[in-house]
Formats: sequence, structure tokens, C-alpha cells
Amino acid sequence: MTNATRRTLRGFADTLVRLGIATDEQAAAGLAKAAGIGMDLDEEFEDTAELTFLLGECGLGFQMPEKVSGDLADGYEELLLDAAACSGGSVVVEDVELVTDEDGDEYLHFRRNGRSIWHPTEHLSDSTRYMDWNAAFDAIGDLVPGNDDPRGFHQLDEESYDAWWLLLTPDQLEGLKEFGLPMPVQLGNWVRDGMPTAEPETIAWYLEDDRLHASEESRRCLDEWLASMDAALDRWRTAHLPDGFPFDYSLDSLSELERLVLDRFDGPASLEAVAADGFFEGAVRYVGETALRRWPCRWTYQHSDDDSSVFTNEPMIRSNAPDGFAGEFSPDYLLRTLVRSRTSDDMRERMEWVGEAVDSYRKALRARASGPSDRGAHSRFNGPS
Repeated sequence: MTNATRRTLRGFADTLVRLGIATDEQAAAGLAKAAGIGMDLDEEFEDTAELTFLLGECGLGFQMPEKVSGDLADGYEELLLDAAACSGGSVVVEDVELVTDEDGDEYLHFRRNGRSIWHPTEHLSDSTRYMDWNAAFDAIGDLVPGNDDPRGFHQLDEESYDAWWLLLTPDQLEGLKEFGLPMPVQLGNWVRDGMPTAEPETIAWYLEDDRLHASEESRRCLDEWLASMDAALDRWRTAHLPDGFPFDYSLDSLSELERLVLDRFDGPASLEAVAADGFFEGAVRYVGETALRRWPCRWTYQHSDDDSSVFTNEPMIRSNAPDGFAGEFSPDYLLRTLVRSRTSDDMRERMEWVGEAVDSYRKALRARASGPSDRGAHSRFNGPS
């Protein structure tokens, strides 16, 4: 076994340099610090994860703390700034804070290259210093550079508590695996660089933002769906709806539509048998257009070549709010669920998620605008551990 692959501090440092993760100077500085505290640089380690502390000595990567040492909001800020620094400047993080709205719902907010990002958070109490790891992981994923940069964030240790993380290319990842590190977690979300030119928080802003980051095929499918909307609904109304149907996009009209759907289809098999006659597609369009008239939302479409992807390759309704507030539904899925379950409660509740997401976002914006002094301890946790 060569020195470069020995599971020693010196072997780990050489591996980091060989893979282009560290410079010669960084590796030398890290080894000097380890030697300075009495570490044997050539001692073999059975557990390679014990070597990862050297990253901190080399000034590389960042560490996910089990709990923060002081103020919880400052802990999130330090974590995200350290993660963003791994990009070498292509990702800039600003305005990190915890925001609690009037209902007590809490969110982690920050800006990534100017884009405002929100993640819902839950903490055990106002005095806890333990982060919401789901929110922290999602936020780190948001800091993957994306675009033409092939790197992703990877956890080097088997255990997540106090684990070290690096931003790695696929080749660097494989090299560290060959060295013997477990690399159990990879984080990477859909990165959205580039900002719309339309006025923020308008329907035009959200529509432009969707198009800015959608694939060409996704844009084509959505354009085709929307271009035929009025004509398709007119045909559906003439061919399939009974006289007297309240074609006014109201909740009462949805109740009438539910009865028509249940009368027409006695189960999923019957739905598939007559899917080509146009009734079901018209119902999908009507449900979505009803949502557009009730809440700030829009049609979206995400094309995928992977048939197993959930809610891809079909028109969706999405609230005009950041992704962290959710608020989307598939009219196709709601109608199929209605046919299968024979009850309308679930359909109404899922549609209302769109409006609830917008309401939650507005509450969070009001809370953020009020400033930390008005939010008090809800924004900054200062209690004991």
C-alpha cells in the first residue's frame, strides 16, 4: 500500500492534495497543527472517519454541529456562511435569520445570490440549541453551486452529529470512497440562479421565474396546455356538462362537478376505460382554473424522462409563494383520488393548501418586516442549553 493510500493523517492529507481538494500549503498547515497537538502523522486508523478532523486544521469544508454553542439563529448563519464559502465565491449567503409569525410558525430565511429562500423549522423549545436538521440539510442543499458546476455537498462521516462536509466533484467523491470514507449523505436541491425582471410578488414575476428555470420541453408542454385552455373548456362544457351546471368556477360548481365525476366513474378501471372521450381532461382543466380564480397561483409543468418521478409530466397548480411554503396540487391526482375514495373532503382540503401557503407566506413577510426587536426571543433564541 502506498503512502498516498495509507489510512494515516499523512495519507489523508496526500489524498486530499492528489484529488485537488486541498493545496500543498493547506495540507502542510493542517499536518503541522496536528503534529503540534501531539498527533502521530503516520499512525494507522481503522476508522477513517477519525481522520476527518484534519479538514478543519486545513481550513476545508464545514462541520455540522450537534448543537450550537450560543445563539441558535447565529448558529444557522455560521453554518450557511461556512457552506457557501466552499463554493469559492459563486454562492453568496445573506440575511440569515429565524422568523416566527403571528401564529407561532417558524421559518429559516436567507438569501442565496439575491434569491430569498425559506424553510419551515421546528425546535424543541425556545431554550434549545439543537438545530432543525431537516431544515439545515435542505438549506445546505440550496447552496450547491449548480449551473455548470458539477460539485455537490457530501458528508464524510457515518454519523451526522458533528460530521464534516465537503463540496466535491464526482471524481473527488469516488477518490474519498476509495480511501475508505463512508460518504453516506449527498445534498443537492434544484438551484435557481437568475432573477426575473418583473415586479416581485406579482403573477408576472412567478411566471417569468418558472420559465427562466424550466427546461425547453417543460415550457413547450405548458404553453401547449395553456394555449388551448379556453377552447378546450368551451368544448367540454358543450359536450359533457348538463344544462344548468353552474359554470362559474365557484365552490358550488366544484360540488356539482364532484357529483358528475362520481356518477360517471364507479372506480379507477371505469375511468381508464373512457379517458379518451375528453370529459376527464376537461374536469382537470376546470379544477385548476377554479383554483386560479380563488387564490394567487398558476399552472406549472415539469417534464421528466423518468416515468417514476412524482407529479412530473402533468399540469400542476402551484401557489405564488416560495418553495418552502409548499402549496401545490395536481388536479389530475385529486380527481383520480375522488374516483377511488368516493369522498370529496380530500379534494377540497388539498386545493385549499394553495391559499394556506400564500397566507403563511404573507404572515412570514409581516413578521420579518417587523424586525428582530418586535419578534424578540422568537427570532433569536438566547436561553440556556
